[in-house]
Amino acid sequence: MTDLRYHPSAEQLDLAGTIDRSLLELLPLSRLHASRDEDAATWESLEDIGVFTMGLGEDQGGSGLGAVEEALLVMRLGRQLASPGMLATMGASQVRAEEKASGARRRVAAAYRHAGRIVMIEEPRATLVLVREAEAASLHELPAGDAKVLDERLWLAGLREIGSLGLGPPLARFDEAGLARLRLIDAAALAGMAQATLEMAVAYAGTRQQFGRPIGSFQAVKHHCADMAMAARCARDQVSFAAVALDDGRADARLQVECALLMSGSAALTAAGKNIQIHGGIGFSDEADPHLFLKRAQLQIAIAGGLEESSRRIAAIPGEA
Repeated sequence: MTDLRYHPSAEQLDLAGTIDRSLLELLPLSRLHASRDEDAATWESLEDIGVFTMGLGEDQGGSGLGAVEEALLVMRLGRQLASPGMLATMGASQVRAEEKASGARRRVAAAYRHAGRIVMIEEPRATLVLVREAEAASLHELPAGDAKVLDERLWLAGLREIGSLGLGPPLARFDEAGLARLRLIDAAALAGMAQATLEMAVAYAGTRQQFGRPIGSFQAVKHHCADMAMAARCARDQVSFAAVALDDGRADARLQVECALLMSGSAALTAAGKNIQIHGGIGFSDEADPHLFLKRAQLQIAIAGGLEESSRRIAAIPGEA
């Protein structure tokens, strides 16, 4: 009987850990108070590390790594709130065949279809756009011309509407395996956000004092932190298991990915809200970090199509749900 894996190997964990320090230095949360856009130097550094091509074969200019390594890396990117465009560029690398031979690397903006319109998250210098739908995803050339402004600040991103007629024919469409990898990236980023907000809340609860003692000693705060810790751990483990299932070609891999997205999205939203609550009044202020995670979690879930759609897909998987 073939042994079943449920977790990444020690070697895979070590490999992901080697770039943790680099990502912390490249993507400090403080940058988002100055600009919501990632600067050119950060993009170039991540390209040099191989972040955007790690899933491609060595003959295609990549590292030949699998879903597990990608998920572990994206969890760290989620902790640092890497832009949706960076995650879209990672996801699009699987289908950008026209670039593999030439070695050219083009940035990709993230977009999703909602209520009959296509909402794009602005990404400076992007020339491609990855459009997500409930049951499909496709890569397009970014249309020329100005798009209708929907929001410039609320979601920690610039949102613009692209007219359906403005999109040309797709350069590539994602098959079922490609969709699973995209949803795994969504889930991993959200799991990273849940872990980051847990750590932020615990650190603040240990230093903020009220009535002469840390607020972390109060039972209500302890309960919040315990709930966040359980949700973050479950999300992280489910993402890791889903990635292993994809790499091992398990029959239930699609189910595991959908469960990872549902669990991670729920954990990220819950943890972000509780983190703001634990921080009190400062948690709502624009100068503090907690609100950044709530905005980014909501946006990433919207890009992924929403948690309701993920629940529906889980229920529709025959013989598994």
